[in-house]
Amino acid sequence: MATWLVARGNKTAYESTLSIILDEPDLELAEVEVEQVVLNKSGKRAIRLDAWARDVSDRRFNTEMQNDTEADDVRRRARFYQGLLDTPVLKAGKTTRYKHLPSTVIIFITQEDIFGRDRAIYTFTEQCEEFSDLPLDDGTKKIFLNMTSKNGRPELISLLQYMKNTTIDNPEVKIKDKRIITLNEIVNEVKQSEEWEAVKMNILEIGIEKGREEGREEGRKDGLQDGLKIGRAEGEAKLVSMIRRKLEKGLSVTAISEALELEDAYVQKVINLITEDSSKSDLEIAKILLR
Repeated sequence: MATWLVARGNKTAYESTLSIILDEPDLELAEVEVEQVVLNKSGKRAIRLDAWARDVSDRRFNTEMQNDTEADDVRRRARFYQGLLDTPVLKAGKTTRYKHLPSTVIIFITQEDIFGRDRAIYTFTEQCEEFSDLPLDDGTKKIFLNMTSKNGRPELISLLQYMKNTTIDNPEVKIKDKRIITLNEIVNEVKQSEEWEAVKMNILEIGIEKGREEGREEGRKDGLQDGLKIGRAEGEAKLVSMIRRKLEKGLSVTAISEALELEDAYVQKVINLITEDSSKSDLEIAKILLR
């Protein structure tokens, strides 16, 4: 899974990944963004996109890693993402035309087969029920990738298996596609650079955030713990460090909460622990928070 967190911010790596998934060897991306926050109209509900891209023909792509498919309905999640992605594209005004709405592809990569048909890829588009040869052609497509299946295009299976174990020597990578080789080279370069430390911390932060989100949505007490399996104390310590730095700059609890997208109560608890004993390290405070 770490492969995706490394690759998503690199244009060439993301381009190679999407090219294999979509079976488009000549795919060319014009823009790539990671961890993009999209708000709905009222601003009350947001999504944080793992990786977003736009190709040279103006198609939009959103790719998400979804580890937990039991606590959430991934199909309806894809529907929600689709709506929010479309919302900011068209601006209000008399000259606005819906024909200008770009095509979008929503991709979810899961470690389980949510459809139970033993396929590596499931692709959905809108289709008329009365006439099988009549597609709606509304420019939307949803793709669900299943890491457990070996039924699919060989290069796609190899990509998914590479994502599970990020080495080109992985025996499950049957096809040494040039795009997978390129992806592997980029992964290795990042691992050997200082950026890898930042990437690892990003993995921890994502684990914490996904755990909190699942806990809030499902009301499950173990939601946070599930997310913290990746980060545990080190990930929490990173959050403490970020709060400490902003506190030293004189920011209020509310300002810190908004900047880091955290609950006021959590930020206040961290600040209390920091001020109660300034000698405590970020890791020590993290361990207290995790008790």
